[in-house]
Amino acid sequence: MEDKKKAAAIVNDPRKVFGRSPDQHILNVVRESCQEAFNLPSFNTTLQTIKSHFFDRNYDAVFQNPEHLPVYSARYAPSRALCYYHLFMEHPVLMKTLEGPSTILCIGSGAGSELVGISAAMVHANPVIKAKKVKKASTKAGKGEAEEMTKDDTKDTKDTNGAEENTTATLGMENLAVSTEPNQDSASPTAVSETTQAPTTKTKVKKSKVNKHQVTIVMQDYVDWSPILEPMEAVVRSRMLLGPERLQCETEIGNVLDLSEGLLERVAKADLITFMFVLNELFQDKKRTMLLVAKIVAAMPSGAHMLVADSAGSFSNLKVGERTYMVYMLLDHLKSLEIVYQDDATWYRCPPSLTYPLKLENMRHFVRIYKKL
Repeated sequence: MEDKKKAAAIVNDPRKVFGRSPDQHILNVVRESCQEAFNLPSFNTTLQTIKSHFFDRNYDAVFQNPEHLPVYSARYAPSRALCYYHLFMEHPVLMKTLEGPSTILCIGSGAGSELVGISAAMVHANPVIKAKKVKKASTKAGKGEAEEMTKDDTKDTKDTNGAEENTTATLGMENLAVSTEPNQDSASPTAVSETTQAPTTKTKVKKSKVNKHQVTIVMQDYVDWSPILEPMEAVVRSRMLLGPERLQCETEIGNVLDLSEGLLERVAKADLITFMFVLNELFQDKKRTMLLVAKIVAAMPSGAHMLVADSAGSFSNLKVGERTYMVYMLLDHLKSLEIVYQDDATWYRCPPSLTYPLKLENMRHFVRIYKKL
């Protein structure tokens, strides 16, 4: 019992987890996770190949070669993990998600930046622990639970028909118009009920505390990053003191543009969906990506949030006919999304005092936080 109290005290004090520098601690986690990649004799050659493919916007050539993945993660995960950490720390609406219970669906997050950055921010979050009184099971109690669940379903499910109408016309994208009729089954969030077994005796049932602060991070990507994510998760848990009672990690492998039922079910249960430096890559296929955005927004439960960050430069340009737009303009014009925060161009600059085997990159990016109405 005494050991548990000590562990809890450490978890509740970020200074004891991070030491003097949370940023350096984050870099140390990434470096430890990627040490095997740094030891590869071909590391520098592979990195140059990756950069060349990026210049040509040939993303499949980067990510569909398994030999590229550990090198990519070692190069690009650290700066982005730092950026995401500070992004969460700066916005209370994002930190609120980390108090739990909640599910965060991270699209295109195989390299581990979201895992490390969000986990680091979790160290600062105050977990919500609620006590729930367990009532004696009876026919009336069961009826009450059913009625309550029905009320929750009615409250959370909204009619999203037409929420995205005229989006493409507003942006002058008539030639890319797609059907945005939401799938009512996938748009309805899944109600979760807690049940208790009926007592076998007439003795009173004591009050029980229910752990309510678990956060689930779902890392979605179209290739298998498990050789990178599994050791990274182990280091994160060890160095940031995040046990399974606070953090659960899951993976989802598949092309989001295929719009699988599994993906939309994940969306319907998510409290926060992130598109971090991936949306501009998806827009290489404009028509399918517009359909993806419409379906995801339709499937989001009311009150859920979406976080989008990407390059503020030409990589995020979306050309339609003779006109050029930034990719966030598509989301800004969706009537079913409320803009909670916006910044068209901001910098994350790595402090010069930080140390890492590779040069850290400063990141100029746009930020959007949306809320589903």
